[in-house]
Amino acid sequence: MKRQFALIAIVTVLIVSCTGFFDMREYEEIIDRAPIDPVTGQRISNTIVIFNNTSNKFPVDVFSSNTRTVKVNHERISADGKSDNIYWVPTSYSKDKGFVFYLTFYLPIEGYDNILIPFIPQKWGRDFTISNIIFDTETTVPVHDLTKTIPLGEPLINDVCIIIENNYASAVQFNRGSGSGVSIALSPENLGSGTILINPNQNGLYIVPPAASSANYIVISNAFNNLPSFALAAGHVYIVTVDNAGTPILKESFPLTMSYFQD
Repeated sequence: MKRQFALIAIVTVLIVSCTGFFDMREYEEIIDRAPIDPVTGQRISNTIVIFNNTSNKFPVDVFSSNTRTVKVNHERISADGKSDNIYWVPTSYSKDKGFVFYLTFYLPIEGYDNILIPFIPQKWGRDFTISNIIFDTETTVPVHDLTKTIPLGEPLINDVCIIIENNYASAVQFNRGSGSGVSIALSPENLGSGTILINPNQNGLYIVPPAASSANYIVISNAFNNLPSFALAAGHVYIVTVDNAGTPILKESFPLTMSYFQD
């Protein structure tokens, strides 16, 4: 994912953090693990799993391994929703006592419908669930209710989330570096692999390491504009608006905890 930007050599980078985030923009094929008769090519059983997310207020994806490259559910399971029927291998076909399913949740930010922060709650042991899958039976697998299992005041992430809200008449770009030298174009988590521009009236989500100052980041609009000066505190969300003059302005910041999601 490397691009060049006019006037400055820019390398597009994809940020992947091991502190609760995982890049969700590319998947391998969704799997169907129902046993197949080698002669007829038909399923041997109707062993089905359904993931029940109805007690949880966050969308979730389910994976078959902790690398989170092979997705189990066909569509992202909505908050307060259930998955489709998924054909699976009964536990009796395996030496394991149960199947381990790995979970990635998505944290919404109020007022930004296209922003979902990927969240793997490994610290609290809520990043997976284990279930016994019964042969030729429909098994419902409950998904953890995070608001009841994670302390309200604890930071959910170790990194920093920056949302760039583009109210400028042209596309803008968010870079790490300065306008006086080589800078690195960062790809928004929510706008698709390889994208580096935020179009007018779009928002971009960036996940960056904590830092004592925001001085190492710029917004390229009509000029190379430094971010307003503020500390990039771990576990916080910063919303930066690019106004109609192309100037970045800090609109809001807050710690990302379960308290934020309380009604």
